[in-house]
Amino acid sequence: MRVAKTKFHYKSLSYFWLSALVLLLSGCASSWSAKVTTFQQWPTELYQARYQIVANAEQKNSLEFQSVADSVRIAMGAAGLVEGGGESRLAVEVDYGNPVQQEWVERYSDPYDPFFYGGPFSTGIWAGFGSMHFGGMYYPTPQYVSVPVNVYNNTLSVVIKDRESGMKEVFKVTAINKSDDDNLVSVIPLLAKAAFTNFPGMNGKVQYVEVK
Repeated sequence: MRVAKTKFHYKSLSYFWLSALVLLLSGCASSWSAKVTTFQQWPTELYQARYQIVANAEQKNSLEFQSVADSVRIAMGAAGLVEGGGESRLAVEVDYGNPVQQEWVERYSDPYDPFFYGGPFSTGIWAGFGSMHFGGMYYPTPQYVSVPVNVYNNTLSVVIKDRESGMKEVFKVTAINKSDDDNLVSVIPLLAKAAFTNFPGMNGKVQYVEVK
């Protein structure tokens, strides 16, 4: 009877670690945020002014830019801004990109993986190894290793200029989200929404905006 009770306890421990890992991963997957930097000198009367998105020579015939511009339009509309034609007072310039850089991040490592201990084909930096011992039996616990990954800095920048003031900048925002996937197009709507959250915001403010 004691043996049966011990086996059940081992099984429960296994389920515990698996459940903890699932909860951790699901929590990370549901969270999305962007680093938003805002500069503004927004006169009150500009709330009634209309805007026009102005494409540069490279952007004019780009279908990708048109898609990005549509996302910006939606976000600006939600902020109370109204689009107009070529005679609009406000000129809106949009730029975007996802430069890549290499960073070290912590990743979960399977302790049963033969490469976990730093074998001839392993690339990570070992971050320690934990274990639990019950009744002379060995049960490894989840561990993390530091590994190099390519990180894409998904970036959206929007500048609004006042034509009646000699194209003076009245609003400038940059939203950045880091991703290990080359998924700029899919996150542009989220970047645009984050950029115009609480528009026009505070001058010179840097904040992390969560988007749901």
